[in-house]
Amino acid sequence: MENFLFAKNKIGFVDGTLQKPKKTHANYMAWIRCDAMIKGWLTTGMEKEIRSSIKYAITAKDMWNNLRGRFGKESAPRAYELKQLLTTTKQDGIFVSGYYTKMRILWDEIRLVSSMARCSCTGYTCEISKKLTKLRDKERLYKFLLGLDNKFSTIRT
Repeated sequence: MENFLFAKNKIGFVDGTLQKPKKTHANYMAWIRCDAMIKGWLTTGMEKEIRSSIKYAITAKDMWNNLRGRFGKESAPRAYELKQLLTTTKQDGIFVSGYYTKMRILWDEIRLVSSMARCSCTGYTCEISKKLTKLRDKERLYKFLLGLDNKFSTIRT
């Protein structure tokens, strides 16, 4: 959505750089119309349950801040929701590649919203970073294998 708003030259409405003018300003009505259009774009792109929770936002910026707080970077509630979804995700008869894709999407989003400790070392030779990556990959492999259908039980073991 940020890319879309940036491409339409409307990012200033949600990031706060384009302030709402006073009612007496000549651009007030144009700003209100544009803000309403952006609120429409935002609500069109979200699920019904989420839409109902932000319907009282006065401006697109208010709406954006609400959504960013819940689903943006380092959002503990969203990280919890994603990790819960990760634990219940199973292959359930779909192709292995489709199952892996579902898992990968969850892993990537968890990485974005989780506030994980990061190594401050520079370069690719950091031993701590290598060990953390190995551990993460091993945990992902276990979760992936646990979610495979029973016909893959031989591979799992």
